[in-house]
Amino acid sequence: MSALKFRSIYSSSIDSAESQCNFSKASYSKSLRGGEPVPEAAAADSDGTKDSFDDEKEPKSSDIKEYRGDPIKLPESTHSLFFVSPFCSAPSMFAWGIAALSVGCMALALINALDGGTNLNPLKVPVNISSATRGAQYLSIFVILLMEEEIPTGLAQMRLITFVGLHSVCPKASYKKFLACNVFRILMGYLFLVNVLLVLIQAEDVLTIFYDVLALQFVQQLDDIGFRLARLDVFGRRMQRACTMRWFDAEFEYQKGCYKQIMMLKSVYFINMGLFIAAMVVISARQMRGFYQCKEITLDVGDGILEEAFVRINDNFETWVLVYSYFNGVFIKDGTYAGHPLYKEARKFDRQPYRPDNQAGSMFPVVIPAEIKYCDEIRAWVLTHENILKSENDDSSCQWLLKSPETTSFDVLDAAGRWDMWVGVLGTTDVSITCNRCSESADCNLNGECSDDGRCICDSGKGVNYFGSHCEVKLRDECKTVIPEVGNYTVSIEHTSSWSNNNLAEKGIESKDDIWQEYSRPVFSSTDNNQRWSLVYSGSRWFGMNLTGTDVTSEQWLVGVSNYHAFWYRAYAYNTIFVSDPTKESSPVGVDWYRIGERGDQFGPLGALSPVQLYNQTGRGFFRCAGHVQNKNASAPARSLSTFDRKLTTILRGHGRP
Repeated sequence: MSALKFRSIYSSSIDSAESQCNFSKASYSKSLRGGEPVPEAAAADSDGTKDSFDDEKEPKSSDIKEYRGDPIKLPESTHSLFFVSPFCSAPSMFAWGIAALSVGCMALALINALDGGTNLNPLKVPVNISSATRGAQYLSIFVILLMEEEIPTGLAQMRLITFVGLHSVCPKASYKKFLACNVFRILMGYLFLVNVLLVLIQAEDVLTIFYDVLALQFVQQLDDIGFRLARLDVFGRRMQRACTMRWFDAEFEYQKGCYKQIMMLKSVYFINMGLFIAAMVVISARQMRGFYQCKEITLDVGDGILEEAFVRINDNFETWVLVYSYFNGVFIKDGTYAGHPLYKEARKFDRQPYRPDNQAGSMFPVVIPAEIKYCDEIRAWVLTHENILKSENDDSSCQWLLKSPETTSFDVLDAAGRWDMWVGVLGTTDVSITCNRCSESADCNLNGECSDDGRCICDSGKGVNYFGSHCEVKLRDECKTVIPEVGNYTVSIEHTSSWSNNNLAEKGIESKDDIWQEYSRPVFSSTDNNQRWSLVYSGSRWFGMNLTGTDVTSEQWLVGVSNYHAFWYRAYAYNTIFVSDPTKESSPVGVDWYRIGERGDQFGPLGALSPVQLYNQTGRGFFRCAGHVQNKNASAPARSLSTFDRKLTTILRGHGRP
C-alpha cells in the first residue's frame, strides 16, 4: 500500500522488542533446558568425516548481525502531507482532496451495498449460493487481510515514530496531526473492510467477489497513486517538491518495545480474521437453513388452457381439460429439492397445507398439491404435478407443465416473468410470483398491518373487509349482497359459522364468523326457492355453481369446502352452469357472465357460451351491489320506481338464475 512496508516495520519492531525485553534465542533456549547449554550435534559418516552441513562451526550469537528489516521511513502517501505541510498550502489541500475522494467513493459503495434492503433482510443477503461461491468467500478473507495495509501501517507508525524522532527529521511537522493522520488511516482501513465484508455476503458468483474487491482496493490506494504522480511532476513543480523533501528519505531510529506491544500488532490480523470468519459462518449457516428464503409465495400463471392433460387416476390415465389458473394461489415452502427451496400448493380455502389425513370422508379424489421446484437438468424453475403429464409417456425433465427461462438463481422470485407453458404445443405465459412476507404496511397495500412475523393482518370494519395474502382483495359492505340485472333474487356472502358449530376445528375451520373464501375471494350464495346457488372464484373466473341438495352440516360438506380445488373437484365439468370472463375483481360485480351450453369436441374447452347480459352488451356486467341499488332507489320518485319494476319484470321474465 505505502512505501512503509508493514512487514519490515513489524519485523524490526519485534526484533527491537526482543532485544529490549531480553527475548534472545540463546537465553530462551537456555531457560528451557534449565541453564544447560545445548550441545552441537555432530553427525559423522562411515569414513569419520562430518556431513557437509557441519563443515563449519555455527558462529556465536555475538558474531551475528541482528537483522531489523528495512529502515523506518515516512510512508510515501498523500496522507503524510497532512502533517509535514502547512494547513493552507497546496500540498495539504491536495492531500485533503485525495482523502475526500477516497472517503466519498468508499461511502458511496457502502450506501449502494445497503440500499434496497428490507427490515427482514437489511443486508440483501442472497437466499443461497453455490459451493464454488461459498468457497471463494472464505478464501477471499485471507486475500483481503493480506492486501489491507492501512490498519497495521497506522498502528506501527504510532508505535515506532516518537515525537522526538519526528521533530528531529522534520522540525515543522505537527505530531498531533501525525497521530490524527494515522487514526484516519486506520479508520479508512476498517471502512474498506466493512465494504469488502458486504461484498462477500452479497456475492452470488465468484467473479463478482474478485472484481468488487479489486475496485475497492484501487480506491484505497488513491493516496499512494496520487503521491507517485506528484513525484513525476504531473501536478506541478510545487507538488513535486513537496513529495521529494528530504524527510521522506530520512530513517528513524528503532524504538524500544516489549512483549505486549508485539502481541498487539500480531493480534490485529487475527482479530480481523476472526470477525470476518464469524460473520461469514453466521451468514452461511442461515443460507443453508433457508433463513433468507421466502416461506410462502403467491403464484399467478394466467389463464392458459391445456385441453388434453393426461391425469393419472389409480394407475390409469384420463384426459381432462386443465385450466392453469386453477393452480393460482399460495404455495408453501416444504423442504428443498436439488439444493433449492421446494414449494407445495396450499389449500384455496385457508392457505394451509393439503394433507391426506384431513381429507378422509371426501367424495372427491384426495388432492395432491402441485409443486414449484428447481429442475437441475434444464437449469430452470418448473411447475409440476406427479399425476398430471403432457402424455402417457412423458419423459421430459422433471415432467414440467410450466418452466422458467434458464437460470442459476436460488430465489424463485427472480424467475418471475415469461415462462414456457405446455398447451398441447409449446406456448408462453406471464408468470407472477410474489413473496407473502411484509416488512411494512405498504406491503399490505395499506389495507392492513404487518405483524412481527412478516404476515399481513388485513383490516375489517368501517364499511369494508380486506382479504388475500397482501390484503389486495376489497369487499365493501354495500357489495356483500349482489343482485342480477336479470332475475328476481339476491346472492350474499356466506359465513362458515352458519354451517355448524360442530367438527369445524377438526377440519381446520375456525369456529367464528369468518367469511367463506376460496382463492382469496368471498363466496356468494343464494338459497331462495329451496335451491342453493353459489358464486365461487376459481383462480381467474367466477363459477355459478348449482349446489342444490348439499347439506352444509354434513361431514362431506366440511371436507369438500376446506379442501376445494377447481381442477381436482372437476367443478367446471360437473356443477358449473354459468361462468364469467377472466377477472381479478374482488366480487362478481362488473364482469360479463355466460350460460354454458353444449360441450364436446365441436366447441371450445369451456363449451358453448351464451351471454346473459341485458341486450347481450359486452362490458355491461350482470351483477350489481345491492347497497348501491337501494341507495339509488331511495332517492327516486315512488311513481318512477314502480314503473321501472314493471318494465324490468316484463323484460327479464323467463331468464334462469346464474
